[in-house]
Amino acid sequence: MPRRFVIEDGPRRAGVAQVLLRSLPLGITAAYAPRGPLVESADFPDALRAIGAALKAERCASLLADPELSPSPELGAALARSGARPAGIFVQPRRTLLMDLTRTPEDLLRAMRKKTRQYIHKAEREGVVTEETRDVDRFLGVLSKVAARDRFAVHDRAYFVRLLATFGDAAHLTMSRVGPEDDGALLAIHIGDRAWELYGGWSGAHGESRPFYLLKWRSLMGMKRRGVARYDMWGLSEHAGDELAGIENFKLGFGGEVTTWIGAFDRPVVAPLYPLWRIAGRRRLAASAR
Repeated sequence: MPRRFVIEDGPRRAGVAQVLLRSLPLGITAAYAPRGPLVESADFPDALRAIGAALKAERCASLLADPELSPSPELGAALARSGARPAGIFVQPRRTLLMDLTRTPEDLLRAMRKKTRQYIHKAEREGVVTEETRDVDRFLGVLSKVAARDRFAVHDRAYFVRLLATFGDAAHLTMSRVGPEDDGALLAIHIGDRAWELYGGWSGAHGESRPFYLLKWRSLMGMKRRGVARYDMWGLSEHAGDELAGIENFKLGFGGEVTTWIGAFDRPVVAPLYPLWRIAGRRRLAASAR
């Protein structure tokens, strides 16, 4: 159940937020503002307080938020004074890699690691084909192979059909192939001058041709042609040595700026219900919101 808010400070419009409500046992709800609210750092604590006040009638135990704000001692202290605290869970990635697509293609290539640049050119020479498609089955054909190899779950077909229908022309499925065989898939969303990679991977086929390097590069260039200024590769590993380290190394080869957001914070909405949320509800909400 989405709720949308405009946050005002007197005559000043401070920001906006979309909040997702999830029903929990005993008629309780929990709220989550994915990558929001969209406010300046100084307004974030008061924005959480205002949204929480608006949700009290929903028997809401807690409001969880993970905005794109940089951490600072001042913001941390202001959040602590407001009653918000680190949630201890991450729904969205806290660390990510941002690509500045206002730069020329030549500058972007020069900023890459030498091997990444070489592999892009190798894929071009070896005839790797990349193309956009709306064929969900082709996309899932590759993604299911990636998931089986790397042992992660994949949403069902209906989820991706709904995603494409919802975002329309802002959703881009890009595939790579060598000959007739699809070997790479990438789903990116662009809104305004920003784009985010959401899903994708390499099947493991035709590794000598380096198809996924070219697929990633062509996705970047496709977003640049659409006027995207900031391309978010959507997630780096949280800790050194974890399972995403190999993926992180691949992404970092493209250059870009490693960025760390403040992470997820939550605060009580209806205070007597908050302990129930802390005990039973937080991980359930995190799992459902991915």
